[in-house]
Amino acid sequence: APDILKAALGGPVDVVLSDMAAPATGHAATDHLKIMALCEAALEFAEEVLAPDGSFIAKVLQGGTENQMLAAMKRSFKTVRHAKPPASRSDSAEMYVVATGFRGEPKAD
Repeated sequence: APDILKAALGGPVDVVLSDMAAPATGHAATDHLKIMALCEAALEFAEEVLAPDGSFIAKVLQGGTENQMLAAMKRSFKTVRHAKPPASRSDSAEMYVVATGFRGEPKAD
């Protein structure tokens, strides 16, 4: 998919946005791990297709393993922040990570 996207757009992309979420199980730890796996896959995709200085935004659930993901993002991006949309309930673990300033080059084909 990364090669198809880059070919269709004529090169790397400026932004990758992931709003993916697995169906909720009702078990907070399981739901957290599932959404973090999706976020990790989206980050790997972003690192393949982003242009230098590009941005990555992804939905995550707070629950314990997000710090490992943030550490990985901080190696690849100049700035990594959290954002909680106003529409999100205050008791919800949902938030977004916003990473800007991609440090790398898109991976070669």
